[in-house]
Amino acid sequence: MNQENVISILEGLANGLNPVTGEILPSNSPYNEPEVIRALFQAINLIPKARKPKKTIQQKQQENIEKGLPQNYGLPWEEADVQKVVSMYQSEISIPNIANEFSRKPGSIVSLLKRHGVITEEVSIVLSTAFK
Repeated sequence: MNQENVISILEGLANGLNPVTGEILPSNSPYNEPEVIRALFQAINLIPKARKPKKTIQQKQQENIEKGLPQNYGLPWEEADVQKVVSMYQSEISIPNIANEFSRKPGSIVSLLKRHGVITEEVSIVLSTAFK
């Protein structure tokens, strides 16, 4: 039995439900005693939460594509790419073109430029609204 099943059973009991059938437990059931209910919830809280395995960059990129997002959406920037984005922006290449080049959203480019002091907060606001 895995951890998720254990937690599910304990939660069902703590909430007054038969974890197998989903039926409400009878009022005279020991599981309806306040001390038992508190103990069940306490036991649930003592179980360490299972961590989701961290996705690889390739898995995240594939997930982005499946969701209709740019391939690199939400992924960290490489320093060389940051410098290239700044250079492209300073060469007056449009933000949508830069975003396409790096498989990002235009808002991500605007955010990166602001974070690196290339554009001001005011310019960032104007550009962000233009690319929503």
